[in-house]
Amino acid sequence: MLGELIAILACLTFVTSNVLFRKTEHEASPVYINVVRTAIGTLTFIIVAIIFGILCEIFSLPWGLWVILVVSFIFGQVIGDTSYFSAQKNLGVTITLALAMTFPLFTFILSMVFLNRPFDYRFIISTILVGIGVIIIGKCKIPMDDINSLNSSQEDINETMKGLNPKSLIMVKAIVLALIASLGWAIGAVLIDFATNEIDRILDTDNLSSIIANVIRFPFALLILLSIVWREKYLYSKSNFTKKKRRSSQTWFWLIIASIIGTSLGAYLYTEAIRIAGASLMSLIATATPLFSLPLTYFINHEKISNLGFLGVVITIIGVILILI
Repeated sequence: MLGELIAILACLTFVTSNVLFRKTEHEASPVYINVVRTAIGTLTFIIVAIIFGILCEIFSLPWGLWVILVVSFIFGQVIGDTSYFSAQKNLGVTITLALAMTFPLFTFILSMVFLNRPFDYRFIISTILVGIGVIIIGKCKIPMDDINSLNSSQEDINETMKGLNPKSLIMVKAIVLALIASLGWAIGAVLIDFATNEIDRILDTDNLSSIIANVIRFPFALLILLSIVWREKYLYSKSNFTKKKRRSSQTWFWLIIASIIGTSLGAYLYTEAIRIAGASLMSLIATATPLFSLPLTYFINHEKISNLGFLGVVITIIGVILILI
């Protein structure tokens, strides 16, 4: 019961922070948002590790486990979260979550390929439902004329993309990015599940393995993301001679608050939920996050979703739940 409760709280912090990050997108790029939240998370977990006196414990872990933790964050935070924020900018919170929360499906596929998990007929039904849900979501975000051109064109994909108007092409890219986020999160969740339980076994740290894992994971992710931001800033300065507008104090307020909720608190709850309840149960509960986001996005950001889009969200969620039950 404790694992389920922590998983629900983790999902709520994740949704709340993403809704708040939406308020900063006019001044902060997806990578910059990810850098700020990762920097705050790094500082938080190092301070907590010092308070609990477990900071030095990380150096007694095998280097192989360090590599697994770093790789889990590269897929989950650097690739997954950055792709998610890029997609959210164009699709909104609820639609992006519905697409990105298909990651349990990818987790199941990875388990079959690498962990010899037995094939289940529900996988076929689940894949069909998720596919239908994604198509419906795509049709509610892309004009029907462009959808028909995609379906009827027999030319190569480059020619097809040229036939789309700019707005539709942006939506196609956003949907692809949301699915990339899903795959990144799936790989990250499987690796975290293994790593945190190994830390518990090796150190016997009285259930503090989630903090130890994040102390290792966050700094490496921060270095990678900083290098991406510096490159982004360099390219901007090369292509733009005008001075870039400084971010407002309001944007910084929302960035910091959302980072504390979603990263300082949320990352701990997420890692702890996976450690206690396992990646599969965490994935099952996480599938409901698009429904959690509906009232929040409406009251905070005044975002609405069409009936067709809501149908796509529900079908996608049902498809993902089917493979987990």
